[in-house]
Amino acid sequence: MVSVVDLDNDGKIGKRDLEQSDYLLELELREEKADSQRRMAWVAIVSMIVFTVLLFSPMISDSRVAALADLLGLFYIAQAGVVGAYMGVTAWMSKTTSTPISRISAAASPKTVPTAKEPEL
Repeated sequence: MVSVVDLDNDGKIGKRDLEQSDYLLELELREEKADSQRRMAWVAIVSMIVFTVLLFSPMISDSRVAALADLLGLFYIAQAGVVGAYMGVTAWMSKTTSTPISRISAAASPKTVPTAKEPEL
């Protein structure tokens, strides 16, 4: 069950309060999803850097690097795919989603009836 809050403090929970509560919950879930995706991309970037540093360190012999070359290539492609997908989807979503302010202000504004313009003299 979604917790509903009386957002306009009038003592009643109306349709507008329910819509705003649902919208705020949706925004919160979207933000959590975006944070998780951002963390995944950063972990992918850091892991590529750490493995690259480890491969060039004297701790790992050249024969081991040669034996794991195919696997390491797949690792770098997969990690770069995670980072690229995050960047691409983030850019695409920023162009396609509506701004939260416009949705809330549209719901909050009273309905106005358009009036005819008076002719200019």
